[in-house]
Amino acid sequence: MRFRTSRMRRVAHVGTVGVLALAAGLVPGTGSASDTHVVEADLTYSCGFSAGPQPVAVRVTAGLPVTSSAGSVIQPEEVSVSLTLPRAPLAEFLGTGSKQVSGVTQLVTEVTQRGESTEVSWQGLRIAETTVGAQDDLSVRATGAVPTITPRSSGDIAFTVGQLDLELTTEATGDDTATPSVLPVSCKPAADQPVELGTVGVPSGAVDTPPGSEAPQVPVPGIVSPGRPEAAAAGDDEIVPGKVQPPEGCYFPKGQEPVPLPPPNGSRPGSGYMAGYSNAEKLNGAMLFKDPGYLVLRLNYMMGINLVCPDDSATWLMTDGKVDYNGKPQMPPTEATFLTFGFMPTTAKVELSLDGKIDIATISWRKRTPDNRFRETTTAAADMWVRLYDVKVNGEPLEVGPQCRSARPMRLVLKGDGVTGRQLPPSGYTVNDGGPLTGYAEIPPFSGCGVTEDLDSLFTASVSGKGNYVKMTQAPLCVEGNPKSICPPLKPTPER
Repeated sequence: MRFRTSRMRRVAHVGTVGVLALAAGLVPGTGSASDTHVVEADLTYSCGFSAGPQPVAVRVTAGLPVTSSAGSVIQPEEVSVSLTLPRAPLAEFLGTGSKQVSGVTQLVTEVTQRGESTEVSWQGLRIAETTVGAQDDLSVRATGAVPTITPRSSGDIAFTVGQLDLELTTEATGDDTATPSVLPVSCKPAADQPVELGTVGVPSGAVDTPPGSEAPQVPVPGIVSPGRPEAAAAGDDEIVPGKVQPPEGCYFPKGQEPVPLPPPNGSRPGSGYMAGYSNAEKLNGAMLFKDPGYLVLRLNYMMGINLVCPDDSATWLMTDGKVDYNGKPQMPPTEATFLTFGFMPTTAKVELSLDGKIDIATISWRKRTPDNRFRETTTAAADMWVRLYDVKVNGEPLEVGPQCRSARPMRLVLKGDGVTGRQLPPSGYTVNDGGPLTGYAEIPPFSGCGVTEDLDSLFTASVSGKGNYVKMTQAPLCVEGNPKSICPPLKPTPER
Protein backbone atom coordinates (compact mmCIF):
# COMPACT_ATOMS: atom_id res chain seq x y z
CA MET A 1 0.00 0.00 0.00
CA ARG A 2 1.53 3.28 -1.11
CA PHE A 3 1.76 6.35 1.10
CA ARG A 4 -1.24 8.66 0.95
CA THR A 5 -2.16 11.79 2.86
CA SER A 6 -3.60 10.95 6.29
CA ARG A 7 -2.58 7.30 5.83
CA MET A 8 0.99 6.11 6.25
CA ARG A 9 2.05 2.81 4.81
CA ARG A 10 1.59 -0.26 6.90
CA VAL A 11 4.27 -0.42 9.58
CA ALA A 12 6.80 -2.59 7.76
CA HIS A 13 9.73 -0.82 9.34
CA VAL A 14 13.27 -0.24 8.09
CA GLY A 15 16.30 1.25 9.80
CA THR A 16 16.44 4.91 8.97
CA VAL A 17 15.19 8.15 10.51
CA GLY A 18 14.62 9.51 7.05
CA VAL A 19 18.04 11.08 6.69
CA LEU A 20 18.33 13.00 3.46
CA ALA A 21 21.79 12.17 2.07
CA LEU A 22 22.14 14.65 -0.77
CA ALA A 23 23.96 13.13 -3.71
CA ALA A 24 27.00 15.02 -5.05
CA GLY A 25 28.98 17.91 -3.59
CA LEU A 26 28.58 21.66 -3.62
CA VAL A 27 30.72 22.75 -6.58
CA PRO A 28 29.96 26.14 -8.10
CA GLY A 29 30.10 26.07 -11.89
CA THR A 30 31.82 28.44 -14.27
CA GLY A 31 30.89 29.64 -17.70
CA SER A 32 27.38 30.18 -19.00
CA ALA A 33 24.60 28.16 -20.60
CA SER A 34 23.01 28.79 -23.99
CA ASP A 35 19.61 30.34 -24.71
CA THR A 36 16.77 28.85 -22.72
CA HIS A 37 13.62 27.24 -24.06
CA VAL A 38 10.40 26.41 -22.23
CA VAL A 39 9.79 22.72 -21.51
CA GLU A 40 6.62 21.30 -20.06
CA ALA A 41 5.07 18.02 -18.96
CA ASP A 42 1.32 17.37 -18.76
CA LEU A 43 0.80 14.38 -16.46
CA THR A 44 -1.88 12.57 -14.55
CA TYR A 45 -1.10 12.20 -10.85
CA SER A 46 -2.84 10.13 -8.19
CA CYS A 47 -3.35 12.29 -5.09
CA GLY A 48 -4.16 10.79 -1.72
CA PHE A 49 -7.12 11.94 0.35
CA SER A 50 -8.85 10.47 3.39
CA ALA A 51 -11.66 9.25 1.12
CA GLY A 52 -9.21 7.58 -1.27
CA PRO A 53 -6.99 8.52 -4.22
CA GLN A 54 -8.15 10.97 -6.87
CA PRO A 55 -6.71 11.51 -10.39
CA VAL A 56 -5.41 15.05 -10.87
CA ALA A 57 -4.00 16.70 -14.00
CA VAL A 58 -0.65 18.37 -13.30
CA ARG A 59 1.37 20.64 -15.56
CA VAL A 60 5.06 21.28 -14.85
CA THR A 61 6.91 23.98 -16.81
CA ALA A 62 10.47 25.27 -16.66
CA GLY A 63 12.98 27.17 -18.72
CA LEU A 64 16.08 25.10 -19.55
CA PRO A 65 19.11 25.95 -21.69
CA VAL A 66 19.18 24.28 -25.08
CA THR A 67 22.83 23.36 -24.52
CA SER A 68 25.42 23.88 -21.80
CA SER A 69 29.01 22.83 -21.16
CA ALA A 70 30.79 20.66 -18.63
CA GLY A 71 31.57 22.76 -15.57
CA SER A 72 28.83 25.33 -16.24
CA VAL A 73 25.91 25.89 -13.89
CA ILE A 74 22.49 24.93 -15.25
CA GLN A 75 19.69 26.88 -13.57
CA PRO A 76 16.08 25.90 -14.35
CA GLU A 77 14.14 29.16 -14.64
CA GLU A 78 10.51 30.22 -14.25
CA VAL A 79 9.56 26.88 -12.74
CA SER A 80 5.86 26.36 -12.12
CA VAL A 81 3.61 23.49 -11.03
CA SER A 82 -0.10 23.93 -11.83
CA LEU A 83 -2.99 21.64 -10.86
CA THR A 84 -6.67 21.70 -9.94
CA LEU A 85 -7.80 19.63 -6.96
CA PRO A 86 -11.45 18.51 -6.93
CA ARG A 87 -13.56 20.13 -4.22
CA ALA A 88 -15.31 16.97 -2.98
CA PRO A 89 -12.33 15.43 -1.12
CA LEU A 90 -11.40 18.92 0.16
CA ALA A 91 -14.85 19.65 1.62
CA GLU A 92 -13.79 19.31 5.25
CA PHE A 93 -10.61 21.35 4.68
CA LEU A 94 -12.31 24.18 2.78
CA GLY A 95 -15.51 24.19 4.80
CA THR A 96 -18.28 26.58 3.78
CA GLY A 97 -18.00 30.02 2.30
CA SER A 98 -15.04 31.54 0.51
CA LYS A 99 -11.53 30.74 1.67
CA GLN A 100 -8.08 32.22 1.17
CA VAL A 101 -5.68 29.38 0.34
CA SER A 102 -1.90 29.44 0.11
CA GLY A 103 0.84 26.88 0.61
CA VAL A 104 4.11 25.31 -0.46
CA THR A 105 4.95 22.36 -2.68
CA GLN A 106 7.84 20.00 -3.19
CA LEU A 107 8.43 18.22 -6.50
CA VAL A 108 10.95 15.39 -6.71
CA THR A 109 12.89 15.41 -9.98
CA GLU A 110 15.56 13.08 -11.29
CA VAL A 111 18.55 14.29 -13.31
CA THR A 112 20.22 11.65 -15.48
CA GLN A 113 23.45 11.80 -17.45
CA ARG A 114 25.29 8.83 -18.99
CA GLY A 115 23.21 6.38 -17.04
CA GLU A 116 23.97 8.06 -13.67
CA SER A 117 20.99 9.57 -11.87
CA THR A 118 20.71 12.10 -9.07
CA GLU A 119 17.48 12.89 -7.22
CA VAL A 120 16.93 16.63 -6.90
CA SER A 121 14.12 17.94 -4.71
CA TRP A 122 12.55 21.17 -5.91
CA GLN A 123 11.50 22.34 -2.44
CA GLY A 124 9.83 25.52 -1.32
CA LEU A 125 7.77 26.26 -4.44
CA ARG A 126 5.17 28.65 -3.10
CA ILE A 127 1.47 28.82 -3.84
CA ALA A 128 0.35 32.43 -3.89
CA GLU A 129 -2.73 33.34 -1.87
CA THR A 130 -5.89 32.81 -3.87
CA THR A 131 -9.57 33.06 -3.04
CA VAL A 132 -11.63 29.90 -3.53
CA GLY A 133 -15.37 30.27 -3.91
CA ALA A 134 -17.85 28.26 -1.88
CA GLN A 135 -18.50 25.76 -4.71
CA ASP A 136 -15.22 25.97 -6.65
CA ASP A 137 -12.51 23.39 -7.19
CA LEU A 138 -9.10 24.43 -5.92
CA SER A 139 -6.79 25.59 -8.72
CA VAL A 140 -3.24 26.36 -7.56
CA ARG A 141 0.05 27.32 -9.17
CA ALA A 142 3.36 27.00 -7.30
CA THR A 143 6.48 28.90 -8.35
CA GLY A 144 9.94 29.56 -6.97
CA ALA A 145 13.68 29.02 -7.27
CA VAL A 146 15.00 25.46 -7.63
CA PRO A 147 18.46 23.87 -7.35
CA THR A 148 21.11 24.32 -10.00
CA ILE A 149 23.15 21.45 -11.34
CA THR A 150 26.71 21.46 -12.67
CA PRO A 151 27.55 18.67 -15.16
CA ARG A 152 31.12 17.38 -14.86
CA SER A 153 31.25 15.69 -18.26
CA SER A 154 29.65 15.75 -21.69
CA GLY A 155 26.42 13.95 -22.49
CA ASP A 156 22.78 14.98 -22.58
CA ILE A 157 21.16 15.70 -19.20
CA ALA A 158 17.56 14.53 -18.89
CA PHE A 159 15.10 15.92 -16.34
CA THR A 160 12.16 13.74 -15.23
CA VAL A 161 9.50 14.48 -12.61
CA GLY A 162 8.24 12.32 -9.76
CA GLN A 163 6.40 12.63 -6.46
CA LEU A 164 4.62 15.89 -5.66
CA ASP A 165 3.78 16.97 -2.11
CA LEU A 166 1.67 19.99 -1.18
CA GLU A 167 1.14 21.69 2.17
CA LEU A 168 -2.01 23.80 1.86
CA THR A 169 -3.06 26.47 4.35
CA THR A 170 -6.55 27.94 4.40
CA GLU A 171 -7.65 31.23 5.92
CA ALA A 172 -11.25 32.31 6.46
CA THR A 173 -12.54 35.29 4.47
CA GLY A 174 -15.56 37.51 4.94
CA ASP A 175 -17.54 36.67 8.09
CA ASP A 176 -16.21 33.11 8.33
CA THR A 177 -14.20 32.84 11.56
CA ALA A 178 -13.10 29.23 11.22
CA THR A 179 -9.70 28.36 12.63
CA PRO A 180 -6.97 28.30 9.94
CA SER A 181 -5.96 24.76 9.03
CA VAL A 182 -3.18 22.98 7.20
CA LEU A 183 -3.67 20.05 4.82
CA PRO A 184 -0.84 17.93 3.38
CA VAL A 185 -1.53 16.26 0.02
CA SER A 186 0.81 13.67 -1.46
CA CYS A 187 0.64 12.81 -5.17
CA LYS A 188 2.47 10.32 -7.38
CA PRO A 189 2.55 10.11 -11.19
CA ALA A 190 0.08 7.57 -12.54
CA ALA A 191 1.70 4.49 -14.06
CA ASP A 192 2.31 3.90 -17.77
CA GLN A 193 2.98 7.46 -18.83
CA PRO A 194 6.17 9.28 -19.81
CA VAL A 195 7.52 11.54 -17.06
CA GLU A 196 10.18 13.41 -19.04
CA LEU A 197 10.33 17.17 -18.58
CA GLY A 198 13.22 18.20 -20.82
CA THR A 199 16.83 17.68 -21.90
CA VAL A 200 19.93 19.86 -21.94
CA GLY A 201 22.67 18.99 -24.41
CA VAL A 202 26.25 19.00 -23.05
CA PRO A 203 28.77 18.57 -25.89
CA SER A 204 32.41 17.59 -25.36
CA GLY A 205 34.65 20.36 -24.06
CA ALA A 206 38.02 21.13 -22.56
CA VAL A 207 36.96 20.31 -19.00
CA ASP A 208 35.31 17.03 -19.96
CA THR A 209 35.90 14.01 -17.72
CA PRO A 210 35.84 10.28 -18.54
CA PRO A 211 32.42 8.64 -19.07
CA GLY A 212 30.69 7.62 -15.87
CA SER A 213 33.26 9.33 -13.64
CA GLU A 214 30.83 11.65 -11.88
CA ALA A 215 27.12 12.38 -11.75
CA PRO A 216 25.93 15.98 -12.13
CA GLN A 217 26.81 18.10 -9.11
CA VAL A 218 23.79 19.50 -7.28
CA PRO A 219 24.09 22.64 -5.12
CA VAL A 220 20.99 23.02 -2.93
CA PRO A 221 19.34 26.47 -2.95
CA GLY A 222 17.97 26.07 0.55
CA ILE A 223 19.63 26.49 3.88
CA VAL A 224 21.86 23.45 4.17
CA SER A 225 24.49 22.55 1.60
CA PRO A 226 24.90 18.90 0.55
CA GLY A 227 27.52 16.58 1.91
CA ARG A 228 28.91 16.11 5.39
CA PRO A 229 29.88 19.48 6.90
CA GLU A 230 33.47 19.98 7.91
CA ALA A 231 34.25 20.88 11.50
CA ALA A 232 34.06 24.59 12.21
CA ALA A 233 37.37 26.32 12.68
CA ALA A 234 35.66 29.10 14.58
CA GLY A 235 33.60 28.94 17.74
CA ASP A 236 29.99 27.82 18.00
CA ASP A 237 28.77 31.37 17.60
CA GLU A 238 30.34 31.72 14.15
CA ILE A 239 28.59 31.04 10.86
CA VAL A 240 30.16 28.02 9.18
CA PRO A 241 30.57 28.74 5.44
CA GLY A 242 29.02 26.02 3.30
CA LYS A 243 27.02 24.57 6.17
CA VAL A 244 24.24 27.07 6.77
CA GLN A 245 23.39 29.48 3.98
CA PRO A 246 20.46 31.71 2.99
CA PRO A 247 18.23 30.53 0.13
CA GLU A 248 19.49 31.08 -3.38
CA GLY A 249 18.94 34.65 -4.53
CA CYS A 250 18.92 36.00 -0.95
CA TYR A 251 21.79 37.93 0.64
CA PHE A 252 22.81 40.06 3.60
CA PRO A 253 24.02 43.57 2.74
CA LYS A 254 27.71 44.06 3.45
CA GLY A 255 28.26 44.79 7.12
CA GLN A 256 24.83 43.47 8.10
CA GLU A 257 25.60 39.75 8.30
CA PRO A 258 24.12 37.66 11.18
CA VAL A 259 25.63 38.34 14.61
CA PRO A 260 25.41 36.54 17.99
CA LEU A 261 22.19 37.34 19.83
CA PRO A 262 22.76 37.46 23.61
CA PRO A 263 20.07 36.93 26.29
CA PRO A 264 17.35 37.77 27.08
CA ASN A 265 16.22 37.35 23.46
CA GLY A 266 18.89 34.93 22.30
CA SER A 267 20.68 31.76 23.42
CA ARG A 268 17.81 30.52 25.57
CA PRO A 269 17.74 26.82 26.44
CA GLY A 270 14.76 24.91 25.13
CA SER A 271 13.72 21.27 25.11
CA GLY A 272 11.02 19.10 23.59
CA TYR A 273 10.12 15.84 21.87
CA MET A 274 9.89 14.74 18.24
CA ALA A 275 8.43 11.55 16.73
CA GLY A 276 7.15 10.44 13.36
CA TYR A 277 7.35 8.16 10.37
CA SER A 278 9.68 7.42 7.49
CA ASN A 279 8.61 5.59 4.35
CA ALA A 280 10.81 2.75 3.06
CA GLU A 281 10.37 2.84 -0.69
CA LYS A 282 12.12 -0.46 -1.49
CA LEU A 283 10.20 -2.34 1.18
CA ASN A 284 6.83 -0.72 0.46
CA GLY A 285 6.54 0.04 4.17
CA ALA A 286 7.05 2.70 6.81
CA MET A 287 9.02 3.00 10.03
CA LEU A 288 7.35 4.39 13.15
CA PHE A 289 9.41 6.20 15.79
CA LYS A 290 7.21 5.07 18.63
CA ASP A 291 9.37 6.55 21.41
CA PRO A 292 9.91 10.28 20.80
CA GLY A 293 13.42 11.65 20.64
CA TYR A 294 14.31 14.29 23.24
CA LEU A 295 15.66 17.56 21.83
CA VAL A 296 17.93 19.90 23.82
CA LEU A 297 18.26 23.19 21.94
CA ARG A 298 20.08 26.51 22.12
CA LEU A 299 17.47 28.88 20.72
CA ASN A 300 18.18 31.95 18.58
CA TYR A 301 21.90 32.11 19.30
CA MET A 302 22.46 34.17 16.12
CA MET A 303 20.31 36.61 14.16
CA GLY A 304 20.44 38.57 10.94
CA ILE A 305 17.69 41.16 10.57
CA ASN A 306 18.27 42.30 6.98
CA LEU A 307 18.07 39.22 4.76
CA VAL A 308 17.13 40.51 1.30
CA CYS A 309 15.31 38.12 -1.07
CA PRO A 310 13.84 38.61 -4.56
CA ASP A 311 10.22 38.88 -3.40
CA ASP A 312 10.52 39.76 0.28
CA SER A 313 12.86 40.67 3.10
CA ALA A 314 13.28 38.62 6.25
CA THR A 315 14.85 38.07 9.65
CA TRP A 316 17.22 35.10 9.90
CA LEU A 317 17.47 33.14 13.18
CA MET A 318 19.82 30.25 13.96
CA THR A 319 19.31 27.55 16.59
CA ASP A 320 21.32 24.43 17.31
CA GLY A 321 21.15 21.46 19.65
CA LYS A 322 21.35 17.72 20.22
CA VAL A 323 19.18 14.69 20.84
CA ASP A 324 19.54 12.96 24.20
CA TYR A 325 18.74 9.40 25.26
CA ASN A 326 20.10 8.33 28.66
CA GLY A 327 22.96 10.78 28.25
CA LYS A 328 23.85 9.61 24.73
CA PRO A 329 23.40 11.73 21.57
CA GLN A 330 20.90 9.38 19.91
CA MET A 331 17.23 8.65 19.33
CA PRO A 332 15.63 5.96 21.50
CA PRO A 333 16.34 2.56 19.88
CA THR A 334 13.40 1.03 18.09
CA GLU A 335 12.60 -2.45 16.79
CA ALA A 336 11.81 -2.69 13.09
CA THR A 337 9.98 -5.44 11.25
CA PHE A 338 9.89 -5.71 7.46
CA LEU A 339 9.74 -8.14 4.56
CA THR A 340 13.14 -8.39 2.89
CA PHE A 341 12.71 -8.74 -0.90
CA GLY A 342 8.95 -8.89 -0.30
CA PHE A 343 8.77 -12.32 1.32
CA MET A 344 11.40 -12.79 4.06
CA PRO A 345 10.21 -11.56 7.51
CA THR A 346 13.11 -9.77 9.19
CA THR A 347 13.33 -7.89 12.49
CA ALA A 348 16.11 -5.66 13.76
CA LYS A 349 16.80 -3.07 16.41
CA VAL A 350 17.78 0.32 15.07
CA GLU A 351 20.07 2.83 16.77
CA LEU A 352 20.27 6.35 15.35
CA SER A 353 23.21 8.40 16.68
CA LEU A 354 23.85 12.08 16.05
CA ASP A 355 27.18 13.01 14.46
CA GLY A 356 27.87 16.58 15.58
CA LYS A 357 24.86 18.81 16.23
CA ILE A 358 21.47 19.71 14.81
CA ASP A 359 21.47 23.01 12.92
CA ILE A 360 18.18 24.87 12.57
CA ALA A 361 17.66 28.03 10.54
CA THR A 362 14.39 29.99 10.54
CA ILE A 363 13.39 32.71 8.11
CA SER A 364 10.67 35.06 9.33
CA TRP A 365 9.32 36.85 6.27
CA ARG A 366 8.41 40.55 6.56
CA LYS A 367 5.32 40.61 4.35
CA ARG A 368 2.21 39.83 6.35
CA THR A 369 -0.63 37.52 5.46
CA PRO A 370 -4.15 38.98 4.96
CA ASP A 371 -4.95 38.23 8.61
CA ASN A 372 -1.89 40.22 9.78
CA ARG A 373 0.35 37.27 10.56
CA PHE A 374 3.92 36.41 9.55
CA ARG A 375 5.13 33.45 7.51
CA GLU A 376 8.06 31.36 8.76
CA THR A 377 10.23 28.84 6.93
CA THR A 378 12.40 26.51 9.03
CA THR A 379 15.02 23.98 7.94
CA ALA A 380 16.55 21.51 10.41
CA ALA A 381 19.65 19.53 9.41
CA ALA A 382 21.70 16.84 11.13
CA ASP A 383 24.15 14.05 10.30
CA MET A 384 23.32 10.68 11.87
CA TRP A 385 24.67 7.14 11.95
CA VAL A 386 22.27 4.21 11.63
CA ARG A 387 23.26 0.94 13.35
CA LEU A 388 21.39 -2.38 13.09
CA TYR A 389 21.63 -5.13 15.71
CA ASP A 390 19.67 -8.06 17.18
CA VAL A 391 18.66 -9.06 13.65
CA LYS A 392 16.40 -12.10 13.14
CA VAL A 393 15.31 -13.72 9.87
CA ASN A 394 12.26 -15.97 10.04
CA GLY A 395 12.71 -15.87 13.83
CA GLU A 396 16.30 -17.15 13.67
CA PRO A 397 19.17 -14.88 14.85
CA LEU A 398 21.41 -13.47 12.12
CA GLU A 399 24.87 -12.51 13.35
CA VAL A 400 25.54 -9.03 12.02
CA GLY A 401 28.18 -7.99 14.57
CA PRO A 402 28.46 -4.80 16.65
CA GLN A 403 29.45 -2.48 13.77
CA CYS A 404 26.66 -3.05 11.24
CA ARG A 405 25.76 0.51 10.30
CA SER A 406 25.56 3.03 7.50
CA ALA A 407 28.81 3.42 5.61
CA ARG A 408 28.80 7.15 6.37
CA PRO A 409 26.84 9.61 8.50
CA MET A 410 23.54 10.35 6.80
CA ARG A 411 22.19 13.83 6.34
CA LEU A 412 18.69 14.53 7.65
CA VAL A 413 17.17 17.70 6.18
CA LEU A 414 13.57 18.47 7.13
CA LYS A 415 11.54 21.58 6.33
CA GLY A 416 8.49 23.17 7.87
CA ASP A 417 6.38 26.22 7.02
CA GLY A 418 4.09 28.08 9.41
CA VAL A 419 2.46 31.36 10.30
CA THR A 420 2.44 33.26 13.59
CA GLY A 421 0.59 36.28 14.95
CA ARG A 422 -0.80 37.83 18.12
CA GLN A 423 -4.52 37.51 17.35
CA LEU A 424 -4.63 33.93 16.00
CA PRO A 425 -2.82 30.78 17.15
CA PRO A 426 0.19 29.62 15.10
CA SER A 427 -0.39 27.03 12.41
CA GLY A 428 1.92 24.81 10.40
CA TYR A 429 5.41 24.53 11.92
CA THR A 430 7.33 26.94 14.15
CA VAL A 431 10.33 26.10 16.32
CA ASN A 432 8.69 27.08 19.61
CA ASP A 433 5.22 25.67 18.92
CA GLY A 434 6.24 22.61 16.92
CA GLY A 435 4.31 20.95 14.12
CA PRO A 436 5.14 18.79 11.09
CA LEU A 437 8.54 18.72 9.38
CA THR A 438 8.95 16.88 6.09
CA GLY A 439 11.66 15.80 3.67
CA TYR A 440 12.98 12.91 1.61
CA ALA A 441 15.63 10.34 2.46
CA GLU A 442 18.24 8.51 0.46
CA ILE A 443 19.48 5.53 2.46
CA PRO A 444 23.21 4.97 1.78
CA PRO A 445 24.91 1.55 1.65
CA PHE A 446 25.67 -0.42 4.82
CA SER A 447 29.10 -1.44 6.07
CA GLY A 448 30.58 -3.69 8.77
CA CYS A 449 27.66 -6.15 8.72
CA GLY A 450 28.38 -9.83 9.35
CA VAL A 451 30.57 -12.01 11.56
CA THR A 452 31.20 -15.23 9.65
CA GLU A 453 30.10 -13.78 6.30
CA ASP A 454 29.86 -10.37 4.66
CA LEU A 455 26.25 -9.17 4.85
CA ASP A 456 26.81 -5.62 3.61
CA SER A 457 25.42 -6.34 0.16
CA LEU A 458 22.29 -7.99 1.64
CA PHE A 459 21.28 -4.91 3.63
CA THR A 460 22.35 -2.52 0.89
CA ALA A 461 20.32 -4.38 -1.76
CA SER A 462 17.20 -4.69 0.38
CA VAL A 463 17.16 -1.29 2.13
CA SER A 464 19.40 1.38 0.53
CA GLY A 465 17.82 3.68 -2.04
CA LYS A 466 16.12 6.99 -2.85
CA GLY A 467 12.70 8.58 -2.53
CA ASN A 468 11.80 7.76 1.09
CA TYR A 469 9.29 10.36 2.31
CA VAL A 470 9.72 11.47 5.94
CA LYS A 471 7.27 13.26 8.23
CA MET A 472 8.32 14.08 11.79
CA THR A 473 6.12 15.90 14.33
CA GLN A 474 7.65 18.13 16.99
CA ALA A 475 5.73 19.01 20.15
CA PRO A 476 5.81 22.56 21.63
CA LEU A 477 9.07 23.36 23.40
CA CYS A 478 9.68 24.10 27.05
CA VAL A 479 11.65 27.35 26.88
CA GLU A 480 13.59 28.66 29.87
CA GLY A 481 12.33 32.10 30.90
CA ASN A 482 9.16 31.88 28.82
CA PRO A 483 6.13 31.55 31.15
CA LYS A 484 3.85 30.78 28.17
CA SER A 485 5.72 27.60 27.24
CA ILE A 486 4.64 24.17 28.51
CA CYS A 487 7.03 22.61 31.03
CA PRO A 488 7.85 19.79 31.24
CA PRO A 489 7.41 19.40 27.47
CA LEU A 490 4.66 17.26 26.03
CA LYS A 491 5.18 14.24 23.78
CA PRO A 492 3.73 14.57 20.27
CA THR A 493 1.30 12.35 18.42
CA PRO A 494 2.95 11.69 15.05
CA GLU A 495 0.98 12.90 12.04
CA ARG A 496 0.42 10.22 9.44
